[in-house]
Amino acid sequence: MHCTRNTLLALVLGVAATAACKKKDAPMVGADSSTIVVAPAFRVQTIDLGKSIGADKRVSNGTANFARTDTIYASVMTEGSAPSKTIVARWTFEDGQVVKEETQVISPSGMAATEFHITKPTAWPAGKYKVEILVDGASVGTKDFEVK
Repeated sequence: MHCTRNTLLALVLGVAATAACKKKDAPMVGADSSTIVVAPAFRVQTIDLGKSIGADKRVSNGTANFARTDTIYASVMTEGSAPSKTIVARWTFEDGQVVKEETQVISPSGMAATEFHITKPTAWPAGKYKVEILVDGASVGTKDFEVK
């Protein structure tokens, strides 16, 4: 009987030790538990320039050098969620002269690409240009390029 009592005691202690070793950081699930999901903050990841754009609104074959007859594309990659964001592309020539300004309002929910472009029926003047991207009125980046 003594051997059986020791065996029983060892078994009880083993079960208790196993229960005590369970993960302590596992969440408790019950009627009072709730999960808070925080959406990632909206931000501009990249601004890319190129001579063509894909169906996904991303620049293919990026470049900063263009011919005088090219259509010039800008793709603004963003991430995060927001009910509404206003993105402006302001294209300027050497002396700051505005060539074109275009506005798009988006409602992002994750990764998104927004496309802007400039084209001219006659040849572009050769020189240095810049596109500035603004979100809700604040500048978030620029890209310089040249027309040769």
